[in-house]
Amino acid sequence: MEIKRINVHEAKRRIKKDPELSKMLVPSGWKEIALDLDGDGKADVCFSCEQLGHKIDTIAVDLNGSGEFNFYLHDMDHNGIPDTIMVVPEGKDEPAAVAIGGEVELGFINLGVKVADLLVAENFMNRELGLSLADLAAYLQANAAIMLMELEKRAEAKGIDKVFYYLNDAGTYFLATVDGTKPRVRPFGTILLDDGKLYIQTGKNKAVVKQLKENPAAEICASMNNGTWIRIETELEEVDNHDLKVKMLDRMPILKEMYSADDDSMVMLQMKNATATFCSLMTQEPEVITF
Repeated sequence: MEIKRINVHEAKRRIKKDPELSKMLVPSGWKEIALDLDGDGKADVCFSCEQLGHKIDTIAVDLNGSGEFNFYLHDMDHNGIPDTIMVVPEGKDEPAAVAIGGEVELGFINLGVKVADLLVAENFMNRELGLSLADLAAYLQANAAIMLMELEKRAEAKGIDKVFYYLNDAGTYFLATVDGTKPRVRPFGTILLDDGKLYIQTGKNKAVVKQLKENPAAEICASMNNGTWIRIETELEEVDNHDLKVKMLDRMPILKEMYSADDDSMVMLQMKNATATFCSLMTQEPEVITF
């Protein structure tokens, strides 16, 4: 199942021109398309773009007919396939990420009956957005067991595996380096665990590479909406390994638009002599992992 990579504004214009679709359109934001599929006056599904480029990357669905979106699918790596699942727990206002990952694209159990109710109006998705709710339901059911396994991995993860899952699921982390006597910090999103070692990736001509060659000391910080965060004190060492580059590009296909494993513009950096500290607003004692 894929999200058709079309411009959200163009999709909205198409819908407005179609008599069958225009009656489903309900007021929505500049980067959103909200639709009432079952005619009850409430939006049942919403397509939106959270990133630059105005390409649709998020689907929100009202699964139980409450009038509020409570199930979200997000294409984090922009390859057209949802890889992040968020649900709004009963009694809560904000969604919580329950599964994220490039290896398992999608899967969730306990969908409720709303998906079945929406199937009667799915044709517009195939025609305009290249998405079928029937395909969605089938895909979710087929991958439920895989996703449950992924959730178990995260629950049982220890050591470097736990660090990898946290950075992977956070999506964006911040990397600080030393530039002479000044600190420098920037957002990153690449992460790879291979043979018990953690790697990140960047471009050869970026200032961060020069700074790390002069001083490999670095610190990484990431946080989640559940009140937790991680700090990693580490050294980052450049590793010239073609297979690692291929694995990173396969994990994050969007990088293929900028890098190739066969040229020297792509730099892999390994975390060494690292201390990761997990913190939480809910607990007093942090958890420390070294690797």
